Amino acid sequence: MIRSDEAMVLLLDKLVQKMDELNKQQIETTAELTRQGQILNEQTPEGIVEPLAPMQVTTTARVFHPPYEKKWFSITIENDGPNDCNVIVNTEKSSSTPYPLRVGGTYELDVGMARIEDIRVYCDAGTANLRIKGLR
Repeated sequence: MIRSDEAMVLLLDKLVQKMDELNKQQIETTAELTRQGQILNEQTPEGIVEPLAPMQVTTTARVFHPPYEKKWFSITIENDGPNDCNVIVNTEKSSSTPYPLRVGGTYELDVGMARIEDIRVYCDAGTANLRIKGLR
């Protein structure tokens, strides 16, 4: 038979163990909720449209970055000519095969998260006047 003071010590020990388990679960849950909140923030655009100044592109490749060191969710590039040009988005992550943007054409890309770090544009021949705007 167990004495009542021994039973009380065993019961208190079990309670402490259970409290430790619950505390660990709460810490894990809080960390997971924080991580999910960060992902949600990354997927929510600020709603700021950032047009770059109209530019003329030549056969020399130019790389453009979003201003303020904040990545874009989407971009729109319009080619006002007089020649076709080539576009590569995220030069470090993309293949080297460019998207051909014809005169009068529009290139639109929405990646769903703030992932657009840069844009490389160039012409095979001549020049092209481009209008570029990004959404962050």
